[in-house]
Amino acid sequence: MRLVMNRQYGQTTEKRSVSVSRLALLLVTVVAGLAGAGCGGGGSKSNTADNPGVAGGSSSAQYTTYIGTQSLQWDVSGIPNSTSFQYGGGWAIALDDSSKFFSYQNTEHEGAVIAGSPSHTPPLAATLGSFTGSSFYSLTANGSTTPGDAGYALEVPGEAVVLRPGNNTIAPAVGVETSNCLTLTKPTTYQFISLGTPDPDSTDGGGGPALGPYVAYGSVTAQTNGVTWNFTNLQMFAFDGTNLNATALPAGGCGETALGFAVTIAPSAATNNLNYSLQASPSGYFMVDQDQGAPTLFDFAPAQTGPLGLVGVEQPSSQLSTSAVAGAKYLGFEYDAIDDIVLGLPGTLPVAFGQTGASGASGSGTAITGGAYPNDDVTQTPAANITIDLGTQDSANNGLYKSVTVTVPDTYKACIQQPYGGTDANGNPTCIFKGEAVVGNPGGKYAIFVTVNDLSLQNYPDPRTGGHVTPYGAMDFFLYQQ
Repeated sequence: MRLVMNRQYGQTTEKRSVSVSRLALLLVTVVAGLAGAGCGGGGSKSNTADNPGVAGGSSSAQYTTYIGTQSLQWDVSGIPNSTSFQYGGGWAIALDDSSKFFSYQNTEHEGAVIAGSPSHTPPLAATLGSFTGSSFYSLTANGSTTPGDAGYALEVPGEAVVLRPGNNTIAPAVGVETSNCLTLTKPTTYQFISLGTPDPDSTDGGGGPALGPYVAYGSVTAQTNGVTWNFTNLQMFAFDGTNLNATALPAGGCGETALGFAVTIAPSAATNNLNYSLQASPSGYFMVDQDQGAPTLFDFAPAQTGPLGLVGVEQPSSQLSTSAVAGAKYLGFEYDAIDDIVLGLPGTLPVAFGQTGASGASGSGTAITGGAYPNDDVTQTPAANITIDLGTQDSANNGLYKSVTVTVPDTYKACIQQPYGGTDANGNPTCIFKGEAVVGNPGGKYAIFVTVNDLSLQNYPDPRTGGHVTPYGAMDFFLYQQ
């Protein structure tokens, strides 16, 4: 994420008024208000009279800001010899749970590159509006008469959020609360998954070197010294467990950035000359933006370790009860990078798991059952046609599951007669994908982050090479206990 460190704070500092005119958008007004909050405080802020509130709400409105990361999403149609990046990288998100207003902005819009001559457009304009709902928030843009046209959001208030900024073919932005600089009282290990892959193919399509396998999951240990964050033992692994030998993460500094408080790591050889941004919530939600939305990526060859968004949670202090994890109820999002990015199909869907009495199924043992809402409508009854089997918890890493299987309907008959094909209880064809999950219990509630290798393009014709793609694409699930 291309964030500029303005100041570093070790304690609460002076208060100053907030000016709406800084960018004439609440999104930036909210961030400006953080400058007077210092490094203390929680996730909820009270606006002053100088700040009219989110999207023009009352001056007493309460709001929470989040810093989010998102997979690159490109569109190669319509412009000859070009690649147009629609979304990707860093997001600023503000939710006002009191007056039900929201604001979000993708600050790293790529623009397009044409015949080797980059042409970059400014960041996408902020979207502001109101929302309804008590679990999934249905977002409606200001001036719109179409409810939900600005997408869905699922919030863990003051801690984390998943935003789908628009329709169901847009990749989700996964965010962490960003009002302060967190102090870690001891070395803390965070486990994460990556947000899909920007290219499901193993080659670049032009005879170049293989780009995969990409990072699927990993971990890093952090320790703070004032506003300095030091990192050790960064590990990244592919779906099959291959150690990708990630380069050690340089130290970073926490302070006020353009999107609130975040830990930033300056560009260097260790970061492929990209700006890294990280944030962790007080209860343990975690995210890393590896600058995958930076315009410099037009001239950057992706590595196995990224740049990709990384999201996860603090490693539990002891082994989790897998049966307790599987027996809980969850809401969240399913994200299939291949559907969203490559095929332009609905790939980011609100889902429910373990919702006895809703989907008619609940989890037990090591597996949970659930599915997406029909017609992308969260007021309807969710399906019960997806099973996530966590398998066995890794004995050396609490909360890490390395033998996850996800069984999903084979909607496009891509898995028939394949080793990863199968059938459900009614004989309908299914795909069975394998991968990993990281699970934690921030704030006393479980959070599950799942990534599995979507092989459904295994036999998909590759028009660039005349052969078939060898996918490393991911299907991800972000599930939050209710």
